[in-house]
Amino acid sequence: MAKRRSSFVEGALILGVSGVVTRIIGAFFKIPLGNLLGGSGMGAFTVAYQIYSALFLLSTAGLPVAISKMVAEARGRGCPGEGRRIFRVALGTFSLVGLLLSAGLWAAAPKVAALVGSPQAAPAVRAVAPSLFLVSVAAVIRGYHQGLGDMVPTAVSQVLEAVGKLAVGYGAAVFLLNRGCSPAQASAGAIGGVTVGSLLGCLYLLLHPGEEGDENKGHGLSAGRCLVRLLAISLPVMAGSLVLSLSNLMDMAIVMNRLQDIGFSQQASGGLYGTYNMVATLFHLPQTLITALGVSLIPPLSGALSRKNRMLARRLSDSALEFAALLSLPAGVGFCLLGRPLLELIYFARPQDCALGAPLLTILSPGVFFVAMTTMTNAILQAMGRMRTPVYTLTAGALCKLGVTWVLTAKPTVHIGGAPWGTVCCYGLITLLNLRALRRAGMGVSWDKVFFRPALAAGLMGAFLILLRLPVEGALGPKWGFGALTLSGAAFYGLMLLAVGALPREDILLLPGGKKMAKILRLK
Repeated sequence: MAKRRSSFVEGALILGVSGVVTRIIGAFFKIPLGNLLGGSGMGAFTVAYQIYSALFLLSTAGLPVAISKMVAEARGRGCPGEGRRIFRVALGTFSLVGLLLSAGLWAAAPKVAALVGSPQAAPAVRAVAPSLFLVSVAAVIRGYHQGLGDMVPTAVSQVLEAVGKLAVGYGAAVFLLNRGCSPAQASAGAIGGVTVGSLLGCLYLLLHPGEEGDENKGHGLSAGRCLVRLLAISLPVMAGSLVLSLSNLMDMAIVMNRLQDIGFSQQASGGLYGTYNMVATLFHLPQTLITALGVSLIPPLSGALSRKNRMLARRLSDSALEFAALLSLPAGVGFCLLGRPLLELIYFARPQDCALGAPLLTILSPGVFFVAMTTMTNAILQAMGRMRTPVYTLTAGALCKLGVTWVLTAKPTVHIGGAPWGTVCCYGLITLLNLRALRRAGMGVSWDKVFFRPALAAGLMGAFLILLRLPVEGALGPKWGFGALTLSGAAFYGLMLLAVGALPREDILLLPGGKKMAKILRLK
């Protein structure tokens, strides 16, 4: 059956839109749920979700990347049947792993909850336990479809998961509270929505047809070698994820303790860190599209490399980095210049937090670009088979982050500002190390195309906003002025991209409707 083949940019747009929708649904779930359950109920919910997240990482981290890479390579060699074999081996193995983790967490829920100091969270832990089996199955199927270049199943299943979590989780929590259950018991119903959402996403993926092929066609891998290769690719990705997760936990502990060392109370330290997390949530929003771009890049780049087509691989790599720069640079400039009105628009009920958070967002603004480059260079290195390199660079970045945060947070003139400085230094270092690794691997970057021209356009946009801000805000006020500045800045940025030649025809053609756009813009 003929399948629609999307370019990696089209695939990124599909995943990016689903990511934005999923984040919006998540916000509609967590905010009212907190009002409904209160502190004790949300405490039990959070404990169960953190335990689930840790085991989820162990069961699925790196799995979609590994499967999509191997399937794309097999297709690049003209062996689609080998891709089916990879899929079947992965599905059988990791379904069993997920089943064992689900059963183990269900049986040990009371002990696990007591171990982390929250025995009342045991029902919630049990309610989320079946999800581990479901997400393991879903991760395998998503990786397979991504390897085929089809991002729609991943996108639709993610939205179904989010909708199920919202509708069932919130509805169950309301029902249990109305029946006289405690907030901790109602949290089990709330997190049960995660399990139902996972079930909906998994059922959709199971019903979505894949590509048929004779598994015995060609000289494919044996089942044993296939499993070894899957683990060899996925384990380093999982290690990198664990490094960042652990560094974030340690970073939180460092910030809280160092703030108290210089005289802040425990309550004040928690408030400062809460404000920083509020800003950090906003800081990570632009990465939704960048992450989708990285996921979409791995299959075509792996396929090009398997066919030893270095020219195509280099072109894909440069285009992916360029699109990441085109998206992240204006976002960073916007955070730097319009951070305060943006925060006040979103967190209008917390003016004091907005006043404190605006300088933190300004510090973080260069990090938007560095996080985007980290995501894309990691994806390129993984597609090239250099799975360990991101682990080393992520570890170096995490150590840098902890060191910078430790030193700066203890300075009374900086205090909570040390946390965003640590983040910027972390991802800046990772970006430099990854670019160096790509150059040594023969995949050097076209600096003029990828960095200089998009940076010039973003810089001109920043100058335009500085000149326009005072008169616009004076005439329209902060709220409407922010909207007008955002729209005019985006339009001016687009014009500057064309003026400096940062949108070549070959990149425009990668976009949906690219031929028409290139004709309208008269790009030769």
